[in-house]
Amino acid sequence: MQQLKQTEHIFHLIYDLLNRQELVETLTIRQENKDKQALVELLTVKQYQGEIQQLLNRLHPYDIANLLEQLPPVQRSFIWQLLQSEHMGAVLLELSDSLRQTLLAELQPTDLIRAASHLDTDEIADLMQELPDEIGDSVLSSLPQQQRENVQSTLLFPEESVGAWMEYDFAVVLENQTLDQVLRELRQKGKLPDESGFIMVINSVGLFQGLLLVSDLLIKRGDLRVADCMLKQAHIFHTTDSADEAARDFERYELLVAPVVNAHQKLVGVLRVSSLMDLLEEQSQRQFLAQAGLSKEENLFDPMMKSAKNRWPWIALNLVIVLIASRVIDQFQTTISSMVALAALLPITANIGGNTGNQVVALVIRGLALKQLDANNLRRLYIKEFSVAAVNGLIWGSLTGLLTLFLYQNLGLAFVMMLAMSGTMVLAALIGVSIPLILKKLKQDPVLGSSIITTGMTDTLGFLIFLSLASLLLPN
Repeated sequence: MQQLKQTEHIFHLIYDLLNRQELVETLTIRQENKDKQALVELLTVKQYQGEIQQLLNRLHPYDIANLLEQLPPVQRSFIWQLLQSEHMGAVLLELSDSLRQTLLAELQPTDLIRAASHLDTDEIADLMQELPDEIGDSVLSSLPQQQRENVQSTLLFPEESVGAWMEYDFAVVLENQTLDQVLRELRQKGKLPDESGFIMVINSVGLFQGLLLVSDLLIKRGDLRVADCMLKQAHIFHTTDSADEAARDFERYELLVAPVVNAHQKLVGVLRVSSLMDLLEEQSQRQFLAQAGLSKEENLFDPMMKSAKNRWPWIALNLVIVLIASRVIDQFQTTISSMVALAALLPITANIGGNTGNQVVALVIRGLALKQLDANNLRRLYIKEFSVAAVNGLIWGSLTGLLTLFLYQNLGLAFVMMLAMSGTMVLAALIGVSIPLILKKLKQDPVLGSSIITTGMTDTLGFLIFLSLASLLLPN
């Protein structure tokens, strides 16, 4: 909490410096003495640049990226130019895709090479995918041979695989070494392994054998062999495994680090919880935006037309659905004109149906993500959601019917309202189960558009059910 407050304080200081700089520039432009104007402006800009640079150096790359996301283009470009090259690479990796592309365009190849030199192998691989081929080749050729080979290896793996997320910087020892020998090697390197507290163990041909606890180096006899002390049972991942599944395993089994092996069981990397947290954060942001029909590419201060075009597909889909709903209402003009109360009650069933459907959509999407749904339990899910919706429809439909009777003193209208609420909630639940499953079967992301389609369908069906019942049961 203290760190968050400190970051917010630095943000406010930077905003204030940016605003003061713009004010001084505006005032100096009005000066008659042009030489004096240029001198004052130059000194002022230099002063503010120095102060802002000092503040930026106190921020974590994630916070700098967050600051850049919040600024309009002119101020964002000014801040970006003040960053030192050793910070640029880490900041680029924290930015949204669209903003990263914008800022990459402002960098020279030499700046990118310097920025990449301060990144780990997996981070360089992430950055390489965003670069034009000729610039990417320049960055790649500037790396040491071993790191270059590791980056090329990472780029071969699909983004959704464990191989694309594994890291190459890890400690490894041979099973036939003694603990004293391992300690001597660590002293020579001058650093301990990563914070997980484990060292990877392999045999003479590189096959993974187990995990050695760093604490064993301190509390066990130095003449013991690593093979006699290591943990032979470890959670192992293959390079071709799903990164999503790996992230769930890390959460389920509270893992910090896990070995990654190739098809021949040779140890080729490690998977760390920090990398998978980045994956989960990326997926969370994508799903959050997708539920509203937005692309992860959009940034708050993207150009107007780019943001507008990004939203067109789902606006068009909504327009089609709304037009269908309007045609449904149009078919019941006579019914509505004969009883004005219908117009006031019409949105209730549609809105309740939309809410019911979206609740079910959220549960089904979560079930699909956690692999809890398959052909064996699908029928049980439909029955369960049908039953829940029927109970809720009966309870809340009856309550709404009583409220309608109290407001309009019309028993027939109250009965129609009760039936419409019950029917709409049941249909909404069935739609909420079906839409994500249909999108999944069509090889589309169930998150993208499920809520929009469900809301549109339940609105239309809610209008149809309510007005159809009113036409049949109420006197004209």
